[in-house]
Amino acid sequence: MGLKSFLRSLFAHCSLPFMATPTEELPMQLSQLLQPNVSQPLDPTQKRLFDMTSLENCYLNGNPKLYDCVITNVWLYKATSLSNHEFIVLNVTYHGRDIGFLRAERTVDRPESNGSSWTPNASSWSISTVSSVSSTSSGTAPASPSLGVPAHDIVTLCATENRQLLTKDGEQIAHSTLDPPPSFAAIVAACLVVSRRKPFYELLSGQCYWFAGVVIRLICDDGARLERILDTKHKEGEWQNFLRVMSGARMNAGAEKLRSKYTATLLQLRNQATTRVQEAGRQVELREEAERQAAEERSRREEAERKAERQVAEERRRREEAERKAEDLQRMLNELRAGLSTAAGTAPEATPTDGHGQSSSMYA
Repeated sequence: MGLKSFLRSLFAHCSLPFMATPTEELPMQLSQLLQPNVSQPLDPTQKRLFDMTSLENCYLNGNPKLYDCVITNVWLYKATSLSNHEFIVLNVTYHGRDIGFLRAERTVDRPESNGSSWTPNASSWSISTVSSVSSTSSGTAPASPSLGVPAHDIVTLCATENRQLLTKDGEQIAHSTLDPPPSFAAIVAACLVVSRRKPFYELLSGQCYWFAGVVIRLICDDGARLERILDTKHKEGEWQNFLRVMSGARMNAGAEKLRSKYTATLLQLRNQATTRVQEAGRQVELREEAERQAAEERSRREEAERKAERQVAEERRRREEAERKAEDLQRMLNELRAGLSTAAGTAPEATPTDGHGQSSSMYA
């Protein structure tokens, strides 16, 4: 096994120790995992846009089930308009269920980001790409970064019901079924590394062709598993079927230069995600321990209350018993007194006698 294949297997398919299982209720949409605080899911006509910083933040702060999501398919598209703009589309699944599609691309637009709905401005792609072709054909050198236009690398998300929402302006020119599928972190890492490598839109070497080509090669191991669509007249990195702006060899070389950085970024994302999950686990344990202690305290308090109630009941019983005994004694005493009084009233009167025991009547 080659180094790249080994690293891919190492980072792409390991599930983080999260509590989710395939038997749980599955998430409805990828958008809900990336933005768990946004209650409303996307309807089939909506898209949501993320710049690179937003995508990274959503990955690190979204629903931890993101860390069990994988990328199963990736497509390379070329716009059929004058620009021949190129972009990639990815299918994301969670435990075998499709939960969303992503479109990753380089533009020179300034669309609203941070996960808002967005409608792309195709005219800006046309202007930027035609400018690139004009500079290439005239042999002019690329503009310096200080004079260049900042690139706006974006990821657009749609619901699973309407993949065409992301692809209606393009034609599929290549495809790869990723087996084994890389983790969702792969697209985050690839886009971050490529975007940071060339933050400016360079007319000859840092345009949409370069961005899509290098990102897809990082995810697909330098395009080795990227299958070209044979029945299309469009080719990767080519403008209007005659001007080769970016060759496959240049994009392969660009991906190779960024491979180690991509691997390091992927590892960093995974470590951050693992730390977050572990911290969440610790928080769950602390919360459960606090709840257990609270339950024990509540149980002790309830037991003390029951004991106090039993003591009160026992004291009441004893008092009532003492009162009953006192009443019985009083009744017995009253009965005794009554009996003595009765006996005294019915006894015969005594007859007087002399000193010799003779009745005094004898001397009458």
